[in-house]
Amino acid sequence: MNYEKMIEEFKYYLLEEERSENTIDSYVIAVKLYFDINDNLSKENMIKFKSWLMQKYAATTVHLRLCAMNAFCDFVDEPKCKVKNIKIQKQSSVENAITLDEYNQLLNWLVDNGNIRGYYMIRFLAQTGARVSEFIRLPRKALDDGYAELWTKGKVRRIYIPQSLIEESRDFFKDSSQSELLFVNRHGKNLTARGVAQLIINWGTKAGIRREVLHPHSFRHLYAIQFLKHNKDISLLADLMGHSSIETTSIYTKLSREEQLRQFNIASKWGD
Repeated sequence: MNYEKMIEEFKYYLLEEERSENTIDSYVIAVKLYFDINDNLSKENMIKFKSWLMQKYAATTVHLRLCAMNAFCDFVDEPKCKVKNIKIQKQSSVENAITLDEYNQLLNWLVDNGNIRGYYMIRFLAQTGARVSEFIRLPRKALDDGYAELWTKGKVRRIYIPQSLIEESRDFFKDSSQSELLFVNRHGKNLTARGVAQLIINWGTKAGIRREVLHPHSFRHLYAIQFLKHNKDISLLADLMGHSSIETTSIYTKLSREEQLRQFNIASKWGD
């Protein structure tokens, strides 16, 4: 079997299934990794692959790689080759989220360096709570409506834009590209999720921000954390973020490991 051709067909299958760009990339990487160390697809090789992954990678990575390979087994009509995935502990708190101070530090660096486009990209990411796949599709008409309605994860999601941000950014958008989208790349073409992620890394690194928080989803985390500091309505937040279950949203009510440790050390001073 020509597995290189099958991997390409698998990639197009995932596109047709409307999987996200990040999911497609990670699934293709996993399948290529499998065939880098195996000549054929078999149950025995899949079991060995699972064992090899568990020795080399963190549990979340192992889980993702096995999800990818099991999906590939279904795609090539070899379900008997699938292996049981490992269980991973459900995340109980938000880790690696950019802090409000870091967010403001990044914004200040962008303004100081004359990057107003970057400034508003970060503002809109953080103050709408949009996923990066939604952010790159925000239409210009949303500035007039006050919100955007986008097809996301099999349903229409309404993403609100703060009126104060709309007013502040009017002059910028009046002078910028006449694209139907709010943000495009420097060539006037559609942004990609990967392109946005790389811009955030480039800007944040130069601004002196921790590398582990330099990803688009970090600003969605910031949005949720700040929302709950000012409004305790977790049901409303779940709706605004497009979560199908309030359990997903409840993660933002928990302290990060770093904050837990800080609070623990403060509370433990009674024994000093």
